[in-house]
Amino acid sequence: MIKLDWRNNSIRLLALLLAIVMWIYVSNEQNPVREKILNVSLEHNELEQNFMIMGGLPENVRLRIQGNHNQLANLAPGDFKAVVKIPEGRTGDLALPVQVSAPAGLRIAQVTPEEVSVKVDRIVSRQIPVAVSLRGSPAQGFTALAPQYQPDVVVARGPSRLVNEINQATAVVDIQQAVSEITQTLAVNVGSPDVSLSPATVQVVVPIVSAVASKTVPVIPQVTGSPAVGFTVKRSFTEPASVQVLGPADLIGVITEIKTGPVSIQGADKNLSREVDLVVPQGAAGVQPGRVNVQVEVNKVEAPSPSPPAIDTGSEPPGPNP
Repeated sequence: MIKLDWRNNSIRLLALLLAIVMWIYVSNEQNPVREKILNVSLEHNELEQNFMIMGGLPENVRLRIQGNHNQLANLAPGDFKAVVKIPEGRTGDLALPVQVSAPAGLRIAQVTPEEVSVKVDRIVSRQIPVAVSLRGSPAQGFTALAPQYQPDVVVARGPSRLVNEINQATAVVDIQQAVSEITQTLAVNVGSPDVSLSPATVQVVVPIVSAVASKTVPVIPQVTGSPAVGFTVKRSFTEPASVQVLGPADLIGVITEIKTGPVSIQGADKNLSREVDLVVPQGAAGVQPGRVNVQVEVNKVEAPSPSPPAIDTGSEPPGPNP
């Protein structure tokens, strides 16, 4: 029968445990667990076409990393990857976690922030009107007429929450101390760098004339040609029915009406509506507005009612007196 030497074995076991403890102690003293702080660029997945991030995504996240001296010695931000995955087709304010990948053997003790609130919107396009305003005043004795510009509509493209709130694109013309007509190419603006405009500029003309008198006069439509056979013109009129004519006081005093450009009704068999220019009298500074809508009502001619037949009484007409 084998006899165990418990006394010697206990000493050996104790010596082994002491050796293990000593090894752990020495290892920790020579290569203890340490921490390192790194700022790592925050990335995101590619968004679908016509979607964009409006805000809420920081450029970097702060990582608190734990490891031993050797592991942390040459560690760089490029060794880590911090990503936010934005779900497809979703818009609005999205609360999304930051996902971090690290080299093996290291522990990510903290990510700041752990979650970000990302604003995502859909890109849309919409036509909006252009409005041109005047800044300043012309020289004494002169006046500025209403600006004329082309185009009067542009296409706004950008995030839907911005584009849908835009009422108009604006441009401003400086007419301070002007004494003659101003012609400029101006950039239009909607007040947001995230919205693009196409076209981005408008051609603007501002007539500058000597101080003038004004008068409101009726508009007379000029209708030419004849309607189709069996039809007739019931009436013609303009919208608006009157306009303001501008010019020297002596000329304005004798103007009693403004005529439209010709509107042809040749062969017409139904009502017509045409937008035409007005004929500006010679010497006048202008007419506001410069165009009107001419309405022509065309009616079908009613066939005349047949005359009743003559009644034969059977009596002969009286002869000459004997």
